[in-house]
Amino acid sequence: MEEQPAPRAQRTPVRRVSVRNMGRGIGLALLLAATPCLAQPLPVTLEPLPLAPLQAFVHDHRIVDDPDSLAGLAYVVAGDDRRIISGAGDRVYVRGELQYGERYGLYRVGERYVDAGSDEVLGLELIAIGQARVEQSEGDIAALRILSATQEVRNEDIVLPLEARESLDELVTRMPPPQLSGTLLGVPDGVRFIGSLQVVALDRGRRDGLEMGHVLEVAQQGEQVVDPRSGEWLKLPGNAAGLVLVVKTYPKMSYGLVMQATRSLAVGDTVQAPREPLGVALQ
Repeated sequence: MEEQPAPRAQRTPVRRVSVRNMGRGIGLALLLAATPCLAQPLPVTLEPLPLAPLQAFVHDHRIVDDPDSLAGLAYVVAGDDRRIISGAGDRVYVRGELQYGERYGLYRVGERYVDAGSDEVLGLELIAIGQARVEQSEGDIAALRILSATQEVRNEDIVLPLEARESLDELVTRMPPPQLSGTLLGVPDGVRFIGSLQVVALDRGRRDGLEMGHVLEVAQQGEQVVDPRSGEWLKLPGNAAGLVLVVKTYPKMSYGLVMQATRSLAVGDTVQAPREPLGVALQ
């Protein structure tokens, strides 16, 4: 009897998001690798997304995992002539260990993110407001010249080494761990209701297996209604309401971009692995 050849192993579907500058936005070219129903990769085009605001957000926002560590960070103690507000070109005095001649980022303390279920502090948001260079130091007090500022610099603003810029020119989209489930933690600008192209904070991070490029489905809980016959309260099935692309991760939380929203999203909505294959969900 003639031996039959062994069946060929199926390839795992892979989708790539290639982010290219296109005028004011970026184009997302999605390449779908071979699947059981497709013999050749299929290009899929989505609407251009604005790259510049997203790149600026990722650069200007950072998370401190342990808010208690703020006590050990350098901070502004005064401006020239004892001013409490300074701007570009002004000199400020900072307490902390800084290196002469180095450029540093100036940050304002923002949102404190807390897990709604356990009350665990997931991170403290720092928002970049400018940059400064060390011109002089004596003991643990340094004089810095403000090189640029998007807001006024105040006493107690935080001074940190600059982060390396993370490029979003190319992301590889992929499914998150199938068991992953979390919530929309908040929106950095403080609004409660969320739409497409807004950046959101998520209560899951690297410790939960979340990585840049993971695509999450937003699932809204079903409404509570009264049964017209029995009078009892019933919970309707939930609905998929949007997709979020993870763009920056930290140990306990992450930032994501709302790629699609079929209805208004809200803080507290559930995020999870998409229930459909990624190739279907992204179309």
